[in-house]
Amino acid sequence: QNDEKAVAWYQKAAEQGNAVAQNKLGMMYATGRGVPQNDEKAAMWHQKAAEQGYAIAQCNLGWMYENGRGVPQDYEKAIAWYRKAAEQGNERAQENLRNLL
Repeated sequence: QNDEKAVAWYQKAAEQGNAVAQNKLGMMYATGRGVPQNDEKAAMWHQKAAEQGYAIAQCNLGWMYENGRGVPQDYEKAIAWYRKAAEQGNERAQENLRNLL
Protein backbone atom coordinates (compact mmCIF):
# COMPACT_ATOMS: atom_id res chain seq x y z
CA GLN A 1 0.00 0.00 0.00
CA ASN A 2 1.43 3.34 -1.05
CA ASP A 3 -0.80 6.32 -0.32
CA GLU A 4 1.40 8.77 -2.21
CA LYS A 5 1.16 6.68 -5.41
CA ALA A 6 -2.58 6.29 -4.91
CA VAL A 7 -2.95 10.06 -4.64
CA ALA A 8 -0.95 10.53 -7.85
CA TRP A 9 -3.21 8.12 -9.76
CA TYR A 10 -6.39 9.56 -8.25
CA GLN A 11 -5.17 13.04 -9.19
CA LYS A 12 -4.66 12.04 -12.83
CA ALA A 13 -8.10 10.47 -13.10
CA ALA A 14 -9.79 13.25 -11.09
CA GLU A 15 -8.39 15.92 -13.38
CA GLN A 16 -9.94 14.04 -16.32
CA GLY A 17 -13.35 14.29 -14.65
CA ASN A 18 -13.63 10.82 -13.08
CA ALA A 19 -16.12 11.25 -10.23
CA VAL A 20 -14.97 8.16 -8.31
CA ALA A 21 -11.38 9.38 -8.37
CA GLN A 22 -12.47 12.89 -7.40
CA ASN A 23 -14.28 11.49 -4.37
CA LYS A 24 -11.32 9.25 -3.43
CA LEU A 25 -8.96 12.21 -3.73
CA GLY A 26 -11.30 14.19 -1.50
CA MET A 27 -11.12 11.40 1.08
CA MET A 28 -7.32 11.38 0.91
CA TYR A 29 -7.25 15.12 1.64
CA ALA A 30 -9.89 14.78 4.37
CA THR A 31 -7.90 12.11 6.18
CA GLY A 32 -4.37 13.25 5.33
CA ARG A 33 -3.46 9.97 3.65
CA GLY A 34 -0.68 10.47 1.11
CA VAL A 35 -1.09 14.26 1.25
CA PRO A 36 -1.17 16.87 3.98
CA GLN A 37 -4.65 16.97 5.52
CA ASN A 38 -6.63 19.78 3.89
CA ASP A 39 -10.39 20.12 4.38
CA GLU A 40 -10.73 22.84 1.74
CA LYS A 41 -9.21 20.62 -0.96
CA ALA A 42 -11.29 17.69 0.29
CA ALA A 43 -14.48 19.72 -0.06
CA MET A 44 -13.47 20.95 -3.50
CA TRP A 45 -12.93 17.42 -4.83
CA HIS A 46 -16.10 16.10 -3.19
CA GLN A 47 -18.01 18.99 -4.78
CA LYS A 48 -16.70 18.14 -8.25
CA ALA A 49 -17.83 14.53 -7.88
CA ALA A 50 -21.11 15.46 -6.20
CA GLU A 51 -22.02 17.80 -9.04
CA GLN A 52 -21.69 14.84 -11.40
CA GLY A 53 -24.33 12.99 -9.38
CA TYR A 54 -22.01 10.63 -7.50
CA ALA A 55 -24.03 9.72 -4.39
CA ILE A 56 -21.10 8.88 -2.10
CA ALA A 57 -19.51 12.27 -2.82
CA GLN A 58 -22.87 13.99 -2.28
CA CYS A 59 -23.09 12.37 1.13
CA ASN A 60 -19.48 13.29 1.94
CA LEU A 61 -20.08 16.88 0.88
CA GLY A 62 -23.24 16.99 2.98
CA TRP A 63 -21.20 15.85 5.98
CA MET A 64 -18.63 18.58 5.33
CA TYR A 65 -21.37 21.23 5.24
CA GLU A 66 -23.03 19.78 8.33
CA ASN A 67 -19.78 19.93 10.28
CA GLY A 68 -18.20 23.04 8.76
CA ARG A 69 -15.17 21.15 7.47
CA GLY A 70 -13.52 22.92 4.53
CA VAL A 71 -16.69 24.94 3.92
CA PRO A 72 -18.76 27.22 6.13
CA GLN A 73 -21.21 25.24 8.25
CA ASP A 74 -24.55 25.29 6.43
CA TYR A 75 -27.32 22.91 7.44
CA GLU A 76 -29.47 23.81 4.43
CA LYS A 77 -26.70 22.83 2.03
CA ALA A 78 -25.98 19.70 4.08
CA ILE A 79 -29.63 18.68 3.85
CA ALA A 80 -29.72 19.38 0.10
CA TRP A 81 -26.65 17.21 -0.58
CA TYR A 82 -27.81 14.45 1.76
CA ARG A 83 -31.19 14.48 0.02
CA LYS A 84 -29.60 14.06 -3.43
CA ALA A 85 -27.61 11.08 -2.19
CA ALA A 86 -30.53 9.64 -0.22
CA GLU A 87 -32.74 9.73 -3.31
CA GLN A 88 -30.17 7.47 -4.99
CA GLY A 89 -30.45 4.97 -2.13
CA ASN A 90 -27.34 5.97 -0.17
CA GLU A 91 -28.13 4.63 3.31
CA ARG A 92 -25.61 6.78 5.15
CA ALA A 93 -27.11 9.90 3.57
CA GLN A 94 -30.60 8.70 4.49
CA GLU A 95 -29.56 8.29 8.13
CA ASN A 96 -27.74 11.65 8.21
CA LEU A 97 -30.76 13.31 6.65
CA ARG A 98 -33.09 11.80 9.26
CA ASN A 99 -30.82 13.13 12.00
CA LEU A 100 -30.97 16.67 10.61
CA LEU A 101 -34.69 16.83 9.90
